[in-house]
Amino acid sequence: MANYDSFSHLNSSKLYSTLHDTAIAFIDSTSLDPSKINRMDESRIRAIRSSNFTHSWGHNYAASLSPALSQTLDVDGFIKHLNGMTPKLESWESEVTDVIVDEARTKVIVRSSYWMQPKGVGKEERVENDLIWFLDLVEGDGEWKVSKSVEFIDGIASGRLMELMMGKKN
Repeated sequence: MANYDSFSHLNSSKLYSTLHDTAIAFIDSTSLDPSKINRMDESRIRAIRSSNFTHSWGHNYAASLSPALSQTLDVDGFIKHLNGMTPKLESWESEVTDVIVDEARTKVIVRSSYWMQPKGVGKEERVENDLIWFLDLVEGDGEWKVSKSVEFIDGIASGRLMELMMGKKN
């Protein structure tokens, strides 16, 4: 992982390390899994999210202009959202580039690059969608899970992905 030292939290408190590692597991939960029909492990996605999980998007104005981004999703809605995209993608991979942990508020901010290759285009046309995630974490039964995520997308990269998915190469 370029630009990110995943071992930087080794001398931190147990809570810091737990929050950090839970946030990384959250990002990793949507990794490409070729052994699954939809190429994602839904049980892995569910396992890191709390029973009352909610997902929404920012920036507020940009999200308000898009019906798909102006709603708040539960875990089933989030999986449905992902399943709407994955059939249009040849591959995807994520790379965590930074993590900020707020122990007092049990929140984590993660910056990650999602390298997405739409079907029908070469690997050289992969698009880097640079995302920022604001995550709220909760503990229950000795396990930490994400209860809320707010995803800030790169609007230009997302637009390019849509163009490529619709077959517009220029």
